[in-house]
Amino acid sequence: MKYNLKIIALAASSIFVVTASARAIDLGIDKAVSLNLYLFDNKELVSELKIDNLDIKGAILSGNFILKAKVLKDNGLTGKLYSSNMTINSSALPDLKVFFKLTKDKFEAYSLNFGNAYRLKGTVRLKKQFETNIYFEILRANLKDIAIMTKAKRPGVVTGVMNGLFNIKGPLNNLQSSGFISSRSGKIGPIWYDSADIRIQGIGPIINIVASRIKQAQATFTMEGYIDLRNVVGSDLLSYIKLKSDMKTIVWDGWDISKDGYDSLKMVKDIGDKVSVGFKTFAREELPPYKKRDNLDEMSLEYKLDNGQVFQMKLKENEEFFGIEHKKRF
Repeated sequence: MKYNLKIIALAASSIFVVTASARAIDLGIDKAVSLNLYLFDNKELVSELKIDNLDIKGAILSGNFILKAKVLKDNGLTGKLYSSNMTINSSALPDLKVFFKLTKDKFEAYSLNFGNAYRLKGTVRLKKQFETNIYFEILRANLKDIAIMTKAKRPGVVTGVMNGLFNIKGPLNNLQSSGFISSRSGKIGPIWYDSADIRIQGIGPIINIVASRIKQAQATFTMEGYIDLRNVVGSDLLSYIKLKSDMKTIVWDGWDISKDGYDSLKMVKDIGDKVSVGFKTFAREELPPYKKRDNLDEMSLEYKLDNGQVFQMKLKENEEFFGIEHKKRF
């Protein structure tokens, strides 16, 4: 009996390593989750974990996890864990499939596939400090799917594909991560790009951007800031990200950034109901000393009157005066 209990405990551990941490018990996991275990001749184990509307910080998870494993001589397990009918916030999740080995000292994932776009392999030591060494690869992931899973406010305005490679290592309570992300022909909200290449480093849940290059037609931008993975579910994920151009730094949140013509970029932000501030900049190319730039950067301030009229003030780079434009909207 003691032998069977050890095997059952290992089986339960292998499932919960993938599905939830111990803290999930405080979220009512006993009501939302049921676990069935079947042991055959102390040699084979089959288990099913059923999840019904489990609330994890606002993300509603449902579906099944199925474990099929062989029992090792040291009471360990080796086999596969896979999912079926998984959804998050009523949106279907890709299938999960893990081939693993679990002993009293170590959990090793030979391969973990989450759909066709996400792959992981590595080890987690099961003794104090829980030393971790994991490699995570992203292959042509659809950014729209990621936006849906993280409950972005407007997932429909996110397009493009993403590739990446990350290494996560260190003790579990102080994980360090490093890697890169690349994307082509995408859009996040009003911001579109031809290519984006970002290198990151992180400690714990904080992922810092250490280098970046974003190409938009002939313009080049850089990205600065960090992501707090504790905000991965919700609208605050990009709160600490800034897009940097020739015109100093522009915070993403609240800016309407769009292409204006072939080589210019227009940025507008509302300040209250009646006032908006805007910037217009052009792609910067090296010019010979004898040639002047035709298109100059421009700043505008617009005020909306109650009668439908609009006053707009514009100030151009290197000009000593500003103009006032009077508009009337019908």
